[in-house]
Amino acid sequence: MSSKPPNPQEADLDFTHAPPEPPPPPAPEKVAQAREEAPKVAPQLASSGFYVSIARHAERKVPPRNGTHYVILVVEDDGDLAQLIFDIFMTAGYELRWASNRSEINREMKRAAEIDLVLMDIMLPDANGLQVLERIRQHPTLKALPVILMTGKSSTEDVLAGLSSGADGYVSKPFQISGLMKAVKQVLGTVT
Repeated sequence: MSSKPPNPQEADLDFTHAPPEPPPPPAPEKVAQAREEAPKVAPQLASSGFYVSIARHAERKVPPRNGTHYVILVVEDDGDLAQLIFDIFMTAGYELRWASNRSEINREMKRAAEIDLVLMDIMLPDANGLQVLERIRQHPTLKALPVILMTGKSSTEDVLAGLSSGADGYVSKPFQISGLMKAVKQVLGTVT
């Protein structure tokens, strides 16, 4: 019995192991754009004491890949927070998927053709969300997949690291669900 050779675009979808070599540094224009954007959230952080929310506006509405409704992958190890996100976004008409560790991320990314957006925690028990994001941005078919980081890290340096790694949005925890929803709508171009 002959085995089918692996699809080269799927071969590097394995998020269960750290990459064999570090990714190349972000492009200078990405770093410059992030340096410009990251400090803009500092006044908001100072006034609220904890909350940072930044999301890039899509130039035009991103159509759902399945043609009817958006599918969001929630990468979050806190089950209670993931359930809250599920409840709110499902009520709003989104379909959700969940991953909480490397093997689950790997499983869901193999179905990435169905995913419209990823909400990514940075601090996972066996993975670093920034490294996963960098691997997504290097992948030929996933590189344009919208990713919003959700994290407890909210310093200007943290926001800079996230945006220069290719995040489309950055929302700090504890966040307001309305702020997360707004970030998702901005990135998908569905803000009314």
